[in-house]
Amino acid sequence: MRKILLLILLAIVSINATQAQLFKKKDKTAKQEYAVGTVPVVNNKVAFEQVIPAEGLSAAEVESVVREWFSARFVKPTVIGFKEYEPEVPGTLVAKSEEYIVFRNTFFVLNRARIYYFLTITPTDGSCKLNMSRITYWWDDEADDGGLKINAEECITDDVAINKKGELHRFYGKFRTKTIDLFNMLAGELTGLLNTNK
Repeated sequence: MRKILLLILLAIVSINATQAQLFKKKDKTAKQEYAVGTVPVVNNKVAFEQVIPAEGLSAAEVESVVREWFSARFVKPTVIGFKEYEPEVPGTLVAKSEEYIVFRNTFFVLNRARIYYFLTITPTDGSCKLNMSRITYWWDDEADDGGLKINAEECITDDVAINKKGELHRFYGKFRTKTIDLFNMLAGELTGLLNTNK
């Protein structure tokens, strides 16, 4: 009888502990990689920038790797559209990409937005500067009302996407996280290529 009572008591304690975990208040504070200061603003415009090392490569070799990356990465179905432009500054590569960022993709729900951005890449001997700017979004593009068109300055900056408690805004926060993820992915891809083409 004692063993049965002990087992029942342990079961009750276990259930209470599980319920406590289920109803524990979720920490909504933005993760470090999306927290305050992770979206750089230069002259009131959002502009991500990173210098990528390319040890042992000349500027011409870096440019060649970047062009190969353009040809391999910025094609359908990964992107919707991609166009390279004549640069205003000699020695730079300028291109515009249009692709989807996906917030949720399940059997019943596909929540995504088109993102448009410019890449400016400056190859030099031993390094490469990657800049992503002029970022805009088109959310719910298939809606009857045409959806929402918005620029990065209106939705992913610290003062818009993060509240006073340091929590991500429910709507704008997803644009912020996906944009940061995209830039980090692009920088990571280019870093990998420049360091395997020595």
